[in-house]
Amino acid sequence: MEFEDLMVIWDSQYDQPIYGINEEGLHNSLRRKSKQFRRLIFWQRFQTYCGGGIMFAAIVGLLILNASGVLGEIGSSRALFGWEIAASLVALVCWLQFTLSVFLGHQRQKKREQVESTSLRDDLDREIKQIRYQIKTRSHIMLGFLPPYLGGVLFITVVFGATHISYWVLVPFVVLMIIALLFESRCQQRMVELKIVPALAELETLREKLSH
Repeated sequence: MEFEDLMVIWDSQYDQPIYGINEEGLHNSLRRKSKQFRRLIFWQRFQTYCGGGIMFAAIVGLLILNASGVLGEIGSSRALFGWEIAASLVALVCWLQFTLSVFLGHQRQKKREQVESTSLRDDLDREIKQIRYQIKTRSHIMLGFLPPYLGGVLFITVVFGATHISYWVLVPFVVLMIIALLFESRCQQRMVELKIVPALAELETLREKLSH
């Protein structure tokens, strides 16, 4: 049920108090829309956690192989230079910062949304807070994505150097990552413009009607 359906239920009441089937219909519709939106946000967080976990394992694994002396014995690879170890640590910090910022931000928002009541108005307020938080987190989306992309470039540079792959091969990789950064940032902005902002306007309109 879309927002228009919610308004049909509301408008059918005229001046009657909201109770019984009408309030229940509004509440159930709100919960369905909330589940759909939160499922979308969950999958985005899940991708962040998976990407962070994979990169953490890869970088730590590389450093362990180097420290144990195994790295220089694998094929034509060599041990890492000092600057490559430092670059690997910076890449690790970049990915940890990005992943933890998403996780901690989500946890803080969950605490802000906690309410004891589960009334229609309380659920509306909770959804409005969640949507405003999503808009805020995407207000400078490109800056937010810079750490993992920088970490990715550093890690690839270290791997290429350790395996004697020409640094010239890095050029198309860097270009692709810049394009990916711009594309991802634009997709997130479009999501805000086409989905999140309209959803916020709809919920605020409904809350205003309920307050009269």
